Amino acid sequence: MTQWTPVWHQALVRSLMDGKPFSHHHTVIFPVHIAPEADALRIRFSNLFGQETSRIGSVTVKAESSLKPVTVRKERAFRIPSGTQIWSDPLELPLPAGSDIEIRIYYENVQTDCNMIEDQANWLRGDRTYSADTFPLRKPAVGKLLGTANAVPAMDLIEVRSGQESSCIVAFGDSITAMSKWTKPLAARLEKEYGGKYTLLNSGIAGNCLLYKVGGLFGNVFGEKGTDRFKRDVLKLPHVSTVIFALGVNDVSYLNDETRDIINEEAYISAVTKIADDLHEAGIRVIGTTITPRLKVARTMGKYTQEMEDLRLRLNAWIRSTDIFDGVADQELAVRDEDENGYFFREGIHMGDHLHPNEAGGIIMADNFDLKMLTGE
Repeated sequence: MTQWTPVWHQALVRSLMDGKPFSHHHTVIFPVHIAPEADALRIRFSNLFGQETSRIGSVTVKAESSLKPVTVRKERAFRIPSGTQIWSDPLELPLPAGSDIEIRIYYENVQTDCNMIEDQANWLRGDRTYSADTFPLRKPAVGKLLGTANAVPAMDLIEVRSGQESSCIVAFGDSITAMSKWTKPLAARLEKEYGGKYTLLNSGIAGNCLLYKVGGLFGNVFGEKGTDRFKRDVLKLPHVSTVIFALGVNDVSYLNDETRDIINEEAYISAVTKIADDLHEAGIRVIGTTITPRLKVARTMGKYTQEMEDLRLRLNAWIRSTDIFDGVADQELAVRDEDENGYFFREGIHMGDHLHPNEAGGIIMADNFDLKMLTGE
């Protein structure tokens, strides 16, 4: 029995400045690791948030030094109407277990749907989909300014056709998830232990909240609030067996007099309980994670109040004690450093901002998951 198994995913957002800093007459190149053995590949392209038709000039897959064209309705150049998603034709391609491939996409016009989860995504002028050259990693000026990974526009899902049954574990979170510092080492642990039996999909969005839709310049980039995007970015993904719930660190940072009716302990517990109930009804395991510290960076910026920190601590106490989860990974305990002023992100394992894990911190967080708890095996 064969099945189409997701091996790569990103939760989509409406891009910064409606995509103008990205994509027009550029090629994005990024690597994808494929755990299960497979014999074909397909890609889902997206223009959900676009107001105009998306024009894709060329897509190739590089596997074992060979560049293979990806087509839609047998065409190498294709269009994605606004508000739609379309699948590529299956690309027949033998992929041994543990394969590493490269996706290349050339955009003819500005793309509105994107995310920034691939730190090795490269961004190059012109059509480089068939180029034999190698390219140094390059970031657009806006990426350097924001300290973000390069965007991967106009696609949200890669699947492979495999004779091995595989289940998906979905990480549903914010930038701490989207930056892939803990998701990639956790995926490597799963592959080492179970081969291609499980794949880990990243549904993180930087700046995302569970309860609150952020406005302003970066509101679009921070995505729809978690309660609104949950079904599309988690529940509707195929073959999901487990969801890692990792939202909340941004919610507490927006608590103030104007948002108190939206962001509070009762609303958070109600929303998480509803999500867990929906997942359990679908036969999906739910793993909670405690909310990691942000006290030091926020105090430095002068925007973090004791009320915010008190809410974070109360939410963590509930996460540790509730019975709605099938297990909990105590990520705060794994990364925190305590002094007389409270809990901070431990030195040496964050990216210099006391909020996001670096590679060392990501490994600590990945190793903090019990694989049997994740898989139910």
